Amino acid sequence: MSKFEKLEVNVRKEQGTSAARRTRLESKVPAVVYHSGLEATPLSVDKISLNKALKTGQMIFEINVDKKDQFVLVKEIQYHPVTDEIIHIDFQKVKEDEKISLEVAVRSAGEAQGVKLGGILVQMLNNVTIKCKPTEIPEFVEIDVTDMEVNTNLFVKDISLPQDVEMITADDIAVVSIQEPKEEKEEVEDIAVADDAEETTEDTTSSSEDTEEKAQDSDDNQKESDSGDDNEGENA
Repeated sequence: MSKFEKLEVNVRKEQGTSAARRTRLESKVPAVVYHSGLEATPLSVDKISLNKALKTGQMIFEINVDKKDQFVLVKEIQYHPVTDEIIHIDFQKVKEDEKISLEVAVRSAGEAQGVKLGGILVQMLNNVTIKCKPTEIPEFVEIDVTDMEVNTNLFVKDISLPQDVEMITADDIAVVSIQEPKEEKEEVEDIAVADDAEETTEDTTSSSEDTEEKAQDSDDNQKESDSGDDNEGENA
């Protein structure tokens, strides 16, 4: 008995937009199966069967085409922009004993020390590309954040992988970080702005006072000069 969910499919004899619309009216989803080096096969998948299978979280499914059982990998799903219903799905034919590359989700595990101290856990990378056999595809991969402190990062190389699963994504890409709370940063910035404003005010006040002193000195000098002129006139 297969370990994969079975999908009810039929080979589509008609293709194109109108044919796809008619397929959907029959409560089926248009699909395509790609074969390495071979022409793609157009299919229709029972909508109920497909939705049920996708809810299992599996990536590999079993189908029967031309009375032959085969395994397919979900490559792309297209959704209706309004109803969010599946309107098309692409499959890639795979073999149980051959490794394939695909994307899987990354999940954090544990409670970070930095979070306990008030930091914020930010995940920058949600998916990575791995390579493994179809029977060994994990639902997701984990990265342990327990020992993370504030202002630290973990990278792809820190992700735990199941046995016989190879990482394709570059090791030096950041996955998660612990950042300082935004409010504290804003408070520090506000204090700095306030200090700058106070210094600017003091500088402006000081400059104004200097200007007033210079103006007063100029007036005094002018008065002394005028007084001297008057005295000279009287003596003359």
